[in-house]
Amino acid sequence: MMSTELASQGRLLVCFDFEGSHGMPHDLPYDLSKGTDRILSELANYDAKAIFFIVGRMIEENPDIVQAIAAAGHEIGLHGYEHHHLSLYDAEAVALFGVNLSRAGAALENITGYLPRCFRAPYMLVPHFYRSEIYAILKSQGYWWVSNREVRYPAELLRPGLIPLRHAWRRSDGTARLANNRFLLAPLNVELLVKDTFGGSSVERLRWLLSKRSPFIRDGLVEVPMYAPIDCDLLGLPTPDSYTPEHVLAYARAVLASAVARPGELTSVTFHDWIVSGGNRLGLLGNCLAAARECGMSIATITDNRGWLAAVAN
Repeated sequence: MMSTELASQGRLLVCFDFEGSHGMPHDLPYDLSKGTDRILSELANYDAKAIFFIVGRMIEENPDIVQAIAAAGHEIGLHGYEHHHLSLYDAEAVALFGVNLSRAGAALENITGYLPRCFRAPYMLVPHFYRSEIYAILKSQGYWWVSNREVRYPAELLRPGLIPLRHAWRRSDGTARLANNRFLLAPLNVELLVKDTFGGSSVERLRWLLSKRSPFIRDGLVEVPMYAPIDCDLLGLPTPDSYTPEHVLAYARAVLASAVARPGELTSVTFHDWIVSGGNRLGLLGNCLAAARECGMSIATITDNRGWLAAVAN
């Protein structure tokens, strides 16, 4: 059952995969401090609190930046220790990951006064979006919740550049076609239905997919799925200083506006620091926050709401 507050208002989780040059697929200079300042300023403009999944090594390398994020009231979790494919780790690498993650968590506690409670793996543990050995380490280190279960959404099929008609995604009123289409969810997420393990059966996972996609318990951790395409699904992988064409930004704005405007539901959006803070893309974050505020959504973190998180999970 959802809490009374969530049922009447709705809650938006604004997430950042905060990875800097560790996760950026470009061998180019990137001003992490400037990018962070731009993101924090935009969030402050809307009095919005976000969740920053930070690469562990960056916590050790940039304590001042981490302190600035924490001082602004945002929730901080881990995004791996290094930005590696954890699904490819052998047993020895997994054990070392546990040691490194613990050290990064201690570094975060040194800076902020608290240990991390949330985790998102680099590349979200593709191709299965789950690995029992990793979840066991997280549970042993006191994590509460994770966000690795990706869902493919129909609106991604109309991304400009994938098809020759650049405005095919757009309805006459400017909203995004397929943004709320449920019929394509199943064919787009066949692997989730057939190969995943939560829910007990493919039929139950189909029901989950076609409904509100509530958080669920796995290995003692609450799994909060992704409720919208992430920024790179919509924009590609631009360099930090490049400009994104306006018709591509318009598409991303429309898709995300639909994703954040869900009164009475839990939803989320995810950005990468080096994508959204660069070029002409920061406004995309502001557009999301404005759309959420206009619909009366609560933009909040989970740090102080463990009981609420347990209540909304299946």
